[in-house]
Amino acid sequence: MREVLTQLNAVPGVVGSLVCGSGGELMVHAFPPLFDESIVRQASAAVADRNSGVRTAVGSFDLLDFRYNDGRIVVKPLSEAFLLLLCTRAINLQVLNISLNVAKGKLDALIAAATDQVFARPAVAQAPVAEAAAGILALPACHIADSTVGSSFEQLGMGALNQVTAQQVGNFYKTGAVKKLKLTSSANGISAIFPFMVVNENDAAYDGKIILCRAIEKKLKVGPGDLLMVEIP
Repeated sequence: MREVLTQLNAVPGVVGSLVCGSGGELMVHAFPPLFDESIVRQASAAVADRNSGVRTAVGSFDLLDFRYNDGRIVVKPLSEAFLLLLCTRAINLQVLNISLNVAKGKLDALIAAATDQVFARPAVAQAPVAEAAAGILALPACHIADSTVGSSFEQLGMGALNQVTAQQVGNFYKTGAVKKLKLTSSANGISAIFPFMVVNENDAAYDGKIILCRAIEKKLKVGPGDLLMVEIP
């Protein structure tokens, strides 16, 4: 996907580009080094945020063009994601649109292939994932031990999702970036709402699982492997 973005960046007037999932998770970006990745991730989350108006608008428009004093932001809806480009004021939208239509076909195919690979992974296929009769997503709990990522949300008392799981939750509930989740233990019925963060954990062992800090495990009286009913509060 990065190669496709690099080709788009070659269009005169394009500064940088990114692809984000329907849940707001950053999938890939091609921005110059002066753009901090945290800013790129914030832009990613804003595009898919259901309160931003972009998700509503894309149902009626093939392309969104936001114009500012110093530049323009162009958003192209993909089948299961969004393509965003930061451009200069002088960008020729007609020329850009030709490249965007070509890029859309390539990116849709690459994203579909990547999704098929994710759900074909043994770690995900063996995980006890289920959907309740009431349309509630159920995922197993897990824990990250002895890692920088783990210690950061342990201190904050938060739960976490990796990018694959965040996209899974976002697709299931057709929502934007996940910031809070209501978790209910399927074993004991204990339920509570917790803040969540999306972490850049590339280990496939965390795909399709809810990563809990010790405080949440204690409150819900659950451990790794226990099934949780996951809802958007």
